[in-house]
Amino acid sequence: MNKNKNYQFLFNWILNGKLAIGTSPTKKNDINILKENKISNILGLCSDKEISWHKEVTKNFLCKRIEIPDSKYVNLATLKELEFLYINFKELVNKNPTFVHCYASIERSPLICIMYIMEKYKLNLEDSLDYVVRVHPSTNPTNKQLNLINKFMKSKFS
Repeated sequence: MNKNKNYQFLFNWILNGKLAIGTSPTKKNDINILKENKISNILGLCSDKEISWHKEVTKNFLCKRIEIPDSKYVNLATLKELEFLYINFKELVNKNPTFVHCYASIERSPLICIMYIMEKYKLNLEDSLDYVVRVHPSTNPTNKQLNLINKFMKSKFS
């Protein structure tokens, strides 16, 4: 459960009307913002123990949680875990407008968006990262995380 009263909801479009990114929707107003932006799906990349959704989130959206580690963990996600995440992520994004989040929207949710931009627009890692940073300024994955997704994307789409 979110015990931090100063927790701020962030919402930014990565691709207008298709893919948005931000922090976990913990308040009723966060749900209203998602509805106003016609979001249908929510993908959370952090555990419910890290931060809980507002109780009405699952009533209003198709929701999935697929936990992946951030830089506080000793180990990065495995390539198999990334593949599972990416398949599920694309399934949501390709159907309806999707909001992807993690706790702070700095590492995990930007990573999956970078991967999507790389594939969709056939861009390299650096250009995809630059784009995501422009539309979502809090983006700041580690070099190890970036190297991991680059390795994954090259193995899947080369």
